Amino acid sequence: MPIFVLLPQNEPAQRLLPAAVAREFPDAHKPLANNNWLVAGKGTAQDISAKLGITNPKEPTSSAIGTVMVLEVGSYYGRAASDVWDWIKAKWEATSG
Repeated sequence: MPIFVLLPQNEPAQRLLPAAVAREFPDAHKPLANNNWLVAGKGTAQDISAKLGITNPKEPTSSAIGTVMVLEVGSYYGRAASDVWDWIKAKWEATSG
């Protein structure tokens, strides 16, 4: 399943994004440090943005949530807590097998 990184860029986004993520991705999200998130969901980064209320496809410059970057993960590597790697592996493999 595609995994996306959500990077809130302002205070309104940091405050409002957690509730939107919990509502739209109740079983497919992982909080990270500095108010960042991982979510697993179908679609594109634009679809995830619209689903969360970050952007509206009809008005892509407006936002109810605030300023958030949505990036699809193509690969991963680095240092993180083992629970983060376990979450990524489980979600990534959810539709690959």
